[in-house]
Amino acid sequence: MRKLIVIVVMLAALLTACGRAPTVERVTPTAAEAPTVIVVEMPTATPASAYPGPGAYPEPGSGQATPEATSAINEATMRAMGELARQKLAEELAISADQIIIVGADPVYWSDASLGCPQPDTMYPQVITPGYRVSLAHDGKVYTYHTDTTQMVVRCDQR
Repeated sequence: MRKLIVIVVMLAALLTACGRAPTVERVTPTAAEAPTVIVVEMPTATPASAYPGPGAYPEPGSGQATPEATSAINEATMRAMGELARQKLAEELAISADQIIIVGADPVYWSDASLGCPQPDTMYPQVITPGYRVSLAHDGKVYTYHTDTTQMVVRCDQR
């Protein structure tokens, strides 16, 4: 019985404490109190120099040199990879490397680790791979090698 009295007293206290729901008055602001709207014009176009336009970069996998390739890949590495390709061709032709001329080397970003020369039934990491397209000449014939920036040198026409 004592518990029942305690519950009734607590319930009465709760109901009394809550009271009535507050009334809501609707107030319409006058013209003097109305908020002021300020329109700020934002620029809608990006400055022309911020991003290159369409066609500024080659299609992925084309093996074409990109505009920033020459700054991203240094000259010393390009020479070293050209020399490595030269030595590889000398071994393949069984001649002295001195008989091979380095015609040129272009910095390239290959679309994957195959260096633009994928072998059938072989999986390659799908990462942009910086490297070079090296052109060599011997006895009137031009040979093209694809490289990365470390030690990988491949000749696509042999694959």
